[in-house]
Amino acid sequence: MIDRLRGGEGFDDVRPDPIDLITVSREYGAGGSVLAHLLGDHLQWPVLDRNLVHRVAERLRLDPHHVAAVDEQPPGLLTRLIASALLMTPPELPTEMQTDSLHPDAVAAAARFTIQAAAQSPPLIVVGHATQCLFRDRPATLHIRLVAPLAVRLQRVCARLPCNSAMAVAETKRMDQARAAYVHRHFHTDWRDPLLYDIQVNTGRVSIEEAARGIAELVAQRVAVAS
Repeated sequence: MIDRLRGGEGFDDVRPDPIDLITVSREYGAGGSVLAHLLGDHLQWPVLDRNLVHRVAERLRLDPHHVAAVDEQPPGLLTRLIASALLMTPPELPTEMQTDSLHPDAVAAAARFTIQAAAQSPPLIVVGHATQCLFRDRPATLHIRLVAPLAVRLQRVCARLPCNSAMAVAETKRMDQARAAYVHRHFHTDWRDPLLYDIQVNTGRVSIEEAARGIAELVAQRVAVAS
């Protein structure tokens, strides 16, 4: 029965779409940004990552540093306090308008608009911002999730930020919780749902460079099959 199915009755019947959009979801410290930019180099594709903050800030007429403080964060007392503390009112923009624009939900809405606009001109690689949900039903899209053991992630966090182990643990847990809450708030979905992703990579066992090469090869194969 299995051999008969492998012969073509039920397996590999569908001609795969060539991939022109990649979303990268990541645990904090798992290497999502590094992977995205390596993929961008391999494929010669643009990457929408931290530069998204600048596009959103321009759209909302806010300082990028203010937007970065609440980007990909759920609303809460801490983010409201950060927004209030960072607020600097330019003469042409009333305080009330800036406060509304800097709310995490407003920043999230502007980010979705900006990402969807960029995706109208693929190819594109997008990091985070629940894009695995935003483009869940879009053809020609590859959804990637990066995970790693906590110890590995802590080493990476402390390699780029001045911190001690307690600070690194607290920040890593906070960021993971914030990203999970962001996905749940805007898409009512558990970001750990394996069906949201086509590929999950443990970057504690597979190097980020190896993962980038493998994914780039997959994309190239899809293009070859479709042509």
